[in-house]
Amino acid sequence: MLKTSTTLPSRAAGQIKIDLGLEMKRAWMQWCADRGLVPNKALRALVEQALSEGAEPSAIRIPKAVCVTVTQHPDRGPKVGREVQFTPSEDAAIEAAAQAQGFGFQEWVIAAVRAALTKSPSYGQAEIEALTQSNAHMAQIAVDLAALRRQEGETDIAEALARVEGDVRQHVEKVSAAMAQGARRWQLRV
Repeated sequence: MLKTSTTLPSRAAGQIKIDLGLEMKRAWMQWCADRGLVPNKALRALVEQALSEGAEPSAIRIPKAVCVTVTQHPDRGPKVGREVQFTPSEDAAIEAAAQAQGFGFQEWVIAAVRAALTKSPSYGQAEIEALTQSNAHMAQIAVDLAALRRQEGETDIAEALARVEGDVRQHVEKVSAAMAQGARRWQLRV
């Protein structure tokens, strides 16, 4: 019969592993060296002090998450130029991705930034054309369903067709809004 243990192995008992990152670790090591402190002991003393003084997490500055929303109005102001340096491999990858998606280099970078900020898709020319074609087909289906509903006498069929027509119209509106968002430079609000 196997025994199970709920205790941590002795080598891990009481230990916490924290990844400070290279820059913060160097700064911490230097701070401790300047004061003649052992880094692990100094960190333990800080934790003990926080616990004994009842320090609240709200007193610790934690960076806020940035919330970006797309407004209903186009951004009409002058464009702001920024210089961005890419490694040769990043440059080649961006160029290839931009060409494959029907974007120019700059448009692809802008679309990627906007997609990251707004967590919404950005469409290349091929996607815009496919969505346009799909939307046109769906709009025609909605028109055909509406005509069938008006011709049909049975209420059950008419109600079912009305529901399908409504669903298709919602799809058309949603796709149209998504296409407009991907095609225009809408104003963002932080």
